[in-house]
Amino acid sequence: MHHPMRRYRIGHRGAAGHAPENTLAAIKAGITTGVDFVELDVQVTRDSNLIIMHDKRVDRTTNGSGYVSEMNLCEVRELNAGDGEKVPILSEVLELARGNVGLMLEIISPGIAEQVLSAVHTSGFKEPVIYASFLHSELLQIRQSDPAALTLALLEGEPIDSTAFARDARVTHVGLGMDSITSRFVESLHKESYLVFVYTVNDKRDVAVVKGMGVDGVISDYPEILES
Repeated sequence: MHHPMRRYRIGHRGAAGHAPENTLAAIKAGITTGVDFVELDVQVTRDSNLIIMHDKRVDRTTNGSGYVSEMNLCEVRELNAGDGEKVPILSEVLELARGNVGLMLEIISPGIAEQVLSAVHTSGFKEPVIYASFLHSELLQIRQSDPAALTLALLEGEPIDSTAFARDARVTHVGLGMDSITSRFVESLHKESYLVFVYTVNDKRDVAVVKGMGVDGVISDYPEILES
């Protein structure tokens, strides 16, 4: 039977409601709010450096233009990611979060699972890390490399078989979109012992709804609305 010990509070892209998303300032805002995890997006540059950005193009969140995958790290670091913030590299994030907050690292670029895992291990980061992705094969690779890793399969929509995707990816957690989450879906995942997180919940009324469904974690741009 599923008895959540507690409900986790996760700051989306740091705490994107309070500072430019996926920046060190947003992570600091999340830490200040007292979240359990900050959720951040990881991509790889053309010269194989891991950086923190959600979109495949830099256009929306910076003063630049073009695809992350076609830019070198030095080009990415010249960009203004909002309020003069730079686009962080993963090692800076691990340094800032150390001793302060858990990390939920969403893998955006295909094929970087091993590199992300190894960066976390090499840094000696002691706080909990949840590896998340819509690319479920990346998560399977992480579990194969590190059977103790926490992994979260992201999903928008409700599949016919409500747990096969999680079983196939051998994940520990599932992240469901606010617009397609149902009580029945949450229940069937809980029956098979998956922890269920929901994204991105920015309205107090929605927080009440998903708490009523018994979710284990809530991801928000405004994590202060998520009293546990």
